[in-house]
Order: sequence, then structure tokens, then C-alpha cells
Amino acid sequence: MCGTAAHLVTRVLPDTPMRQWVLTAPFEVRRVMALRADALSTCNRIFVEEIARWGKESSGKGSAQTGSVTFVQRFNATLGCFVHFHVVAPDGVFTRAEDGAVAFHAGRAPCREELADVAGRVATRMTKWLRRRKLLDERPLEERSNEAPEVSPLEACMQLSLFGGTFLRLGNVANDVEDEHRPSAKSPWAAEVRGFNVHAGAVVKSGDRDGLERLCRYGARPPFSLERLSLLADGRVAYLLRKRRKNGATHLVMTPVQCIARIASLLPPPRFPLLRFAGVLASRSSWRRAVVAMRPAPASVDEPRPASTRKKTKNKATGVTSAASIRAASVQTRDEMQPINGPRTSLGAGLVAPCYARIDWASLLRRIYLQDVLACPCGGRRRVVAEVNERDAIVAVLSHLGIDTDAPPIARARDPTDDAA
Repeated sequence: MCGTAAHLVTRVLPDTPMRQWVLTAPFEVRRVMALRADALSTCNRIFVEEIARWGKESSGKGSAQTGSVTFVQRFNATLGCFVHFHVVAPDGVFTRAEDGAVAFHAGRAPCREELADVAGRVATRMTKWLRRRKLLDERPLEERSNEAPEVSPLEACMQLSLFGGTFLRLGNVANDVEDEHRPSAKSPWAAEVRGFNVHAGAVVKSGDRDGLERLCRYGARPPFSLERLSLLADGRVAYLLRKRRKNGATHLVMTPVQCIARIASLLPPPRFPLLRFAGVLASRSSWRRAVVAMRPAPASVDEPRPASTRKKTKNKATGVTSAASIRAASVQTRDEMQPINGPRTSLGAGLVAPCYARIDWASLLRRIYLQDVLACPCGGRRRVVAEVNERDAIVAVLSHLGIDTDAPPIARARDPTDDAA
């Protein structure tokens, strides 16, 4: 989540106003999108195309281009399978001059009628696509069979995720947390047509890279939090809700099997990418290089030098890294041990500028929590000197530290709903 957001803000998204567009679909369409990768891709493509069409028409520049980043979320606040889209797009359009220079033109905010038009076009095109492939059962209820159809294991987990569990009030907890990026059902920036709901009220101004990274973190967040899960005395699993329900319930209480089924339904199957680029931000777009170059340069700070590369001698017979090589790799020069100086903000003020899509764990902790875990109290810098993954070396290290080297016994697997003998 944090690494993806840091990469997008630092290396991909230009410094323009950004607007979040959220699309939710009816239950029948969400079910198909959760099971079929082609339906998910088609609905995302239609939604992005309609956003781009509205942007071009509202700007009055027919030859303009736009782009977007789509975060596909398969969950809701109660661990249910709820497929929907969060699209972060520049709030305007890009044009290209004859000399090849790309310019950005800020757009205006959409009104409710225009949002309803976007939702209506998405509903019409997506429904037509589903009907053509006979993926919608539009027969009257009296004409449908009363026998339950055979479902796949994934669909069975999806059904259990929607109906399994009980909402209860447990303890005295404060879970009424406001979320600035979550769409509201009564928002003036939302419109719904035939079950397709479009919301476009979250906007990040130009230059607010801090707010843009928080928005990207919200779109790329995981489906649930381990800190909200707890085990009750009777063996059931309780999940703390983000907001208290109308009846006062604070937790969703499930059996272990129901909890596993809910989590299984939230995992995307193969070939279901959760991050998608479109328009001028797509990898094959001829505009991408010029648009990405419009992002601000990272702030300059005093970064420590990277650790020098040293060869480690390894015993070919045992595969154990020698102690001499570890001691040689741990030697640092005075320049390498200089502490980091510079301003600190919620993004580190450019303290950690990712150069790849992935950021190492220590740098990510510095960027997100402003905790430099490699800083030594003596003023120097800690450094990972060896990665020990051979069994003989692990046993030797643990024995030297006085730690038990025997793995704990593994109990025989059983159904968690069975009573303990």
C-alpha cells in the first residue's frame, strides 16, 4: 500500500489537480466482475472512457488527452466481497503543441446531471456487454428454478462472505472514524442510474503531494486490518467495524470457517490486477514520458552513501558465510556513518525518493513513520551485513545466542468448529 503510493506520487503522477472517481455496480454485475477477469477489465475500460469523454467535452478540446490510475477494490468495511473501482485522474486534459510540448489545462468540477450522464452511459454499455455474453439472468423470479445452482468454491466463499456472521456490540470502543476519501451516499457529488453509482467529490489540489499520496494509499489499501481481528473466549473471531452500525453493533462476529471464507473471497484470482493505468499514463502511450516529466523533483537532502559492495567468501562444503567476511562487510568509513539531516514532513520531504517500484523496508519506514531504524545511538549507521538462510548457519547463530533451535511441534489439522477433545 505505502510503497505503491510512494512510487506513484514520486515517479508517475504529474503535478496537476487530481480527482477521485468511484464506481459501484449492482449486485448482479459485481458478482460477474468478481468471477470473470474479462468482465472486470471491460467495466473498468468503459468507466475510464466515459470519464475521458466527459473531460474532453467539458474542456472543449476535442484533440486533448487524459489519463488515469485505477485501484480495483474487492472488499467493503464488513469483509464482504464488494468489487468497485477507485479511479484517480488529472482534473483536466493534456494537449500537445506542434513542437511536441505537452501542456495541461485544468477542468471544472462535474455537476450532478453530468455525473448521472456518466453513470447512465456506463450502465448502458456494461449491461449491453453482459447481455451479449448471456451473463445476466433477467428472467422474472417466477420463471427461475427453485433449485440452488451448483457454484464454484470461490462463489461459495463469496456467498458466505455476504451472509455469514453476526453484528454485535462488544465492549466500549470508539470506532466512529471519519474518512475523508470515502464517498457518502448523500453527497452532492454522487449520482446513481440503474444501480450504477458514480461519486467524484474527492479532489487534491496541485502541489499537494502529501494529500495525493494519502489518496493513493486509500485506493491501494489492503482489504482488512489485522489489528481489528480478535479471538473471543468461545473460539469465534471478532472484527472491529470502522463505524458503529445503527443498532449500536461494533464488531462482526464469525466462526473460524466463516472468517476464512470471507478472507478467501477477498483475494483476487490469477490475472486480476488491482492496479491499472489508462490514457496518457499507460505504459505504451506516446504521451507518458512528457506527462510523467511534469511531476515535481524530489527535495534534496543529505542521504547517506549506499553501502559499498563487498564480496563474501562462502564455504562451498557447508554453504556458510564466513565470520571474516561478515566482519569485513560491517566496516564503514567515516563518510558512510554521517547521520541524515533535513526537514521532515509526512512524506519525509523527499527524504526517501524511490528509484524503483519497490522500496526497501528501512526506507519505507523512514518515509511513512519517520522512524530511521538504521540510525545508531552512537551517531553512525547500521547496515545489514549478511542474509543468513542456510540451516547450518542459522543453527550456529541461534546456538551462540542461547536460543532454542528446535521448531515447535505442529498440531494435527482439524475442523475449528469441532469441540476440543
